[in-house]
Amino acid sequence: MEKWQNPEVIAFWIAIVIVFIITLLFFVIRILHSGYKRMTEANLKENSIRLDHQKKLIETNLHAQEKERMRIAGDLHDSLIGKLVVIRMKSQIGAAVAELDGLMEESIAEARRISHDLTPPLLEYSKIQELIEDLLNPWKQKLKIIYYTDIRTDIDLPATSKIQLIRVVQELLVNILKHAKADTVYVHLRHTEKCLTLAVKDNGCGFDTSQLKKGLGLNNQELRMQYLNASHKVKSSPGKGTTTIIATII
Repeated sequence: MEKWQNPEVIAFWIAIVIVFIITLLFFVIRILHSGYKRMTEANLKENSIRLDHQKKLIETNLHAQEKERMRIAGDLHDSLIGKLVVIRMKSQIGAAVAELDGLMEESIAEARRISHDLTPPLLEYSKIQELIEDLLNPWKQKLKIIYYTDIRTDIDLPATSKIQLIRVVQELLVNILKHAKADTVYVHLRHTEKCLTLAVKDNGCGFDTSQLKKGLGLNNQELRMQYLNASHKVKSSPGKGTTTIIATII
């Protein structure tokens, strides 16, 4: 009998093979376990970062809502209520009907403006391009606004999406008026069957985007972008104005 045919030799090599396979499986399992553990830890860390970011955005939204309530309360108190008090006083001292009628007309216009700021009229039945145009009209008293559209579809946006886009434009105009030192604003709306793109550009002082810090306004815009499932980009440099581009898939 050949030596390799000896049962003891065969058993010995079988034992070696089994030990090798077990050792190999052990290391494979260890490597897989280690990889899974690292992947799990990375996912947990990413989820934690995402949750913290969402928490900050929610806090920002709450602050923005409170700020908006205070602004509306201020408008009601300082503007509308003030006008009504004047009307009451003039009525008590017997002011002319024509004068009272003029003051009432101003009060109605102010109430309409405040109501429009809260929710644009006929929101569900108006196209987004019409709503943005209505929003821009009062701003033309303070800025030269050039508004042009490229509408290639009859598809309408949900009312919730319309109001978010309008709020974005409002915030951009407020920022331009407060910080940009601009006198001209270009607003371009492009709406096709597949996507909607909105670009707002000013000729103001611009800024270094690498130094951009996320304040209340920018965080609030980011929250609106998430709600719209949209992406946005801010392009600017000192002395060359600022352009904000928003794009979303329909």
